Amino acid sequence: MKKTLLELVKLMIILAVTFLMGMVISIWLITREPIPLDVYVKYGIIGAIVGLWGGAGTWLIFYLQRRRRSRK
Repeated sequence: MKKTLLELVKLMIILAVTFLMGMVISIWLITREPIPLDVYVKYGIIGAIVGLWGGAGTWLIFYLQRRRRSRK
């Protein structure tokens, strides 16, 4: 169980950082006018939350598939 929890945390952190950077970089590339820093922070937090949620969902799918295969 400890190994699967470590995988969960690792996957969630990787996806959170990836989504955070993706949101901030895409906003920076799309907009033409200067944007205040608090907007970047707000969308970075939104990206991190989406990444955490996606990481947890992906881990759950892999975990359930692994349990189903081990039963057979």
